[in-house]
Amino acid sequence: MELVLIILLLFTSIGFVAYHVSNRKLVEEVHLPSEITGESGSKLKAFNLKNILSGPAGFIERLFGKSSFSLPASDLHKRLASSNKIMSPTQFMVLKFFLALAVPLAALIAFQAKPVVLIFCAGIGFILPDIWLNNLIKKRRALIVKDLPLVIDLLNICVGAGLDFMVAVNRVIQEFRPCALIEEMKIMTNEIQMGISRRDALKNMSARINNPEISSFVRTLLQADRIGTPISEALKMQSEEIRLRWFQKGEEMALKAPIKLLFPLLIFILPVVLIIVAGPILIQFTRGGMVKF
Repeated sequence: MELVLIILLLFTSIGFVAYHVSNRKLVEEVHLPSEITGESGSKLKAFNLKNILSGPAGFIERLFGKSSFSLPASDLHKRLASSNKIMSPTQFMVLKFFLALAVPLAALIAFQAKPVVLIFCAGIGFILPDIWLNNLIKKRRALIVKDLPLVIDLLNICVGAGLDFMVAVNRVIQEFRPCALIEEMKIMTNEIQMGISRRDALKNMSARINNPEISSFVRTLLQADRIGTPISEALKMQSEEIRLRWFQKGEEMALKAPIKLLFPLLIFILPVVLIIVAGPILIQFTRGGMVKF
């Protein structure tokens, strides 16, 4: 047990030393003047999870190269791209291994856990970042799909007014409120400005978001561009289709609501009602009297 504790403390100490040694730029960037940051005072804006993990990740990349996590990164790159690249694959793997060490260490210090429990805690700590990332991706996709019909309507209005599709996209980016879908559209326009074709930029956006509604939207645009159909008609049909799909999804959720309410009613409400109704009757019978109405 003492050997396990020493190993965990050793790995934790190495991680903190690597962070302070290779992340000195973070300490220098924290105290930027307000003229550069545009904020009043020098706030610790750079102190977040990504910046904390950048030190150990940079240390590992300098030791083993930037392709040190190239084997699991094929799927990890897609998931991190769907979450708006909150961190690099190396930083994410550092977070997984750090929690795999920190959670058993906390269980050992707090509860004097046994080795089997420590192994179980290490597995929990290792999969916690994956659960967090999947939840983040799910919320981001829901926000994108929620704003998609409005953005398509604005694109339809701009294209119907005579603007080119990319000019309409830039106009929507400028006028629409900041959201996840606008961020993805900005990435798409930046790729086109860097020389990537519009077709490939749209496919990249669809691959990053990885959502059926966005994939259908991109396929409609690509098909309209290939066949020669007016984009305004394709946008109008796509907007109506998405709204119909959401209406059907709402009806499906409304039909499932009574079934979902059945179990809380049986578990929480029905016993209370039985206690209120049958309680006085049972008390009267236990006292040996008759119930008077």
